[in-house]
Amino acid sequence: MFTPSHFSSSHSPAQGWSYRVPSPPRIVIPPPVLNASGLPDLHIDQDSSLSVENNGFGKAEFLKTVTYDNFIVNNSYIEWRYEQRRLAQQVLPFMYLGPVSAARDLDFLQNSRITMVLAVRNTMSAQARLLESKAATDLGLEIQTLDVAGNQELIAAFPRGIEIVNAHLSAMYKAQQSKLLEGAMSGKSPSSPPGKVLVYCESGNERSACFVAAYIMAMYSMQLLKTIQIVQSQRFCVSFDDPSKILLQTYEAILQAKRDVFQADGDSAHVKAGPVNDIEPHRRPAALKLKASKRTLDEAYEDDMDVDGDERKDGNESEAREGSAPFLF
Repeated sequence: MFTPSHFSSSHSPAQGWSYRVPSPPRIVIPPPVLNASGLPDLHIDQDSSLSVENNGFGKAEFLKTVTYDNFIVNNSYIEWRYEQRRLAQQVLPFMYLGPVSAARDLDFLQNSRITMVLAVRNTMSAQARLLESKAATDLGLEIQTLDVAGNQELIAAFPRGIEIVNAHLSAMYKAQQSKLLEGAMSGKSPSSPPGKVLVYCESGNERSACFVAAYIMAMYSMQLLKTIQIVQSQRFCVSFDDPSKILLQTYEAILQAKRDVFQADGDSAHVKAGPVNDIEPHRRPAALKLKASKRTLDEAYEDDMDVDGDERKDGNESEAREGSAPFLF
């Protein structure tokens, strides 16, 4: 094993020697930018160029009216109290984040008009039935769970959980629109509450916080750093450790890859509808840019047949080599 003493004294390492296992760099979350009033500038702007289908999740027509409006996040940094960790906080207009004690609080569920509770729990907790909400059962609320064996399985559970939330909100939105239509025809104005979801885990600071952050990243196309700032501004006691940040960073890359594929498919559909030359060069899909430099299999066979024909000018066409599929055994 080589140590610094084995090397010449004329060379010095750029950094200190370390014998520990290599680890990825830490993701540091900076404090939010302050506005002119000296308060954290935290708001969610929906990108107008991002369509609902671009998110890759179905049953999201409610986003056009529920979440496509820009809104300012309430700043709870200054007003936060230690006792609030036992309560649930509103992160989005339709989503609350809190501990299991909030899911068991009958008064909170009624006053906040919660329509669904979503537990993000460990499979061992699910088997022991430790995170069940009797209050939600008594109120007849929809109860859903995301069971994972470990935090590393969260990245595979995120899409399923997002579909569960979107399906519930979509159903509540359709029911509300139907009742509003019936009320307009009958001259009455029935009050149908919109869907509201409580996401919780044991403490409301770990698994459930990661899911809420993943939902914001997926449905609002938000970056990781700002997403964590927004979640932490509403529930200051959340704990995003290094493995959780790396997991969310990986999920962010997956979401971006899905959006790139969706954009490429949209460009390809536009190409089929019109000539390629009508599209600006920087808007053309990468596949079209490389098409001129690549040959198809049929074109390669035709070129081979042309070469064989030139070599056999004596006219024996039966000896002309025909193309054959490769890797045949």
